[in-house]
Amino acid sequence: MRTLFAIIVLFAFVGCGGRSSAPALPPESAKQAPLATFITISDTLTTAPSDTLQLGRMRSGEIVAQSVGVINNRSSPLVITRTESSCGCTNIDYPQQPTLAGDTLRTTIEFDSHGFYGWQFKRVQLYTSAAVSPITIYIESEVE
Repeated sequence: MRTLFAIIVLFAFVGCGGRSSAPALPPESAKQAPLATFITISDTLTTAPSDTLQLGRMRSGEIVAQSVGVINNRSSPLVITRTESSCGCTNIDYPQQPTLAGDTLRTTIEFDSHGFYGWQFKRVQLYTSAAVSPITIYIESEVE
């Protein structure tokens, strides 16, 4: 009986998109939660473990968010100058003041699923004082 229960739990986890390592949260909770991922910006290179935030499954109408850390490994302060998104359903919250060399800037990326159904793939871009090209982050979710 325990084995059957363990198998059911395992299939439920795998079937529910267990790929996301950080949970999507309501926007007010995401601002205090551990960072979902980090983007490192240096004088010559920008790196990230993944360019996609996996928000998992949600019901249409839910608003969820994840926080992303931007590590400034440059020799000068870093400023997010502007942001763009592929849809009005996404919002990026970030501090307006410069982030000093060696510090981490916390951004919160929010997705409002109102009116959406099925698989969603959105794009947000952060323009910084470090480069002409933006940092592109994709948001993936399944809306029921």
